[in-house]
Amino acid sequence: MARNLSSTGRVTIFSTLHDWETGSRCILTYTTMDTGLTAVLGVLPVEGNQFEPGDLLSLGGRHGFVGEWKGSHEQRCACWLACTGYGSRTVMKPGTIDAPDADWSLDMAHAVDLDSTYYGHRRVVAGRMTLDDPTLTERAHALLKRPLAAA
Repeated sequence: MARNLSSTGRVTIFSTLHDWETGSRCILTYTTMDTGLTAVLGVLPVEGNQFEPGDLLSLGGRHGFVGEWKGSHEQRCACWLACTGYGSRTVMKPGTIDAPDADWSLDMAHAVDLDSTYYGHRRVVAGRMTLDDPTLTERAHALLKRPLAAA
């Protein structure tokens, strides 16, 4: 059952390829709660983005896992999300938005308590993110308009 969370803090916003077959991208957000023990990841809805992922844990499952992530499928999906969020902040790709003091809310669809600490997190929550600042939301939506880098 979905539950709403809200807070103010540093939010990292980035686009990601979420479906290899269609080449579809979405906007993800990453922030933390509980002095960093909880990773909060949300897809930022973009009107007209018909390929937006509905379930972030499933998104993690489609991308595969690395060997050091142990536990159930759900645990490993949550580890993928924690890794993706943490990595987006520590090694920012061009276009990433780092908002140091953003008000946000999350319609939480999933919460996973991790069996050990991954990327500084003991818990991952995921769902649909809303940013209170319309200018920041507009900047985030513009990330989908950026062309993919040519290889």
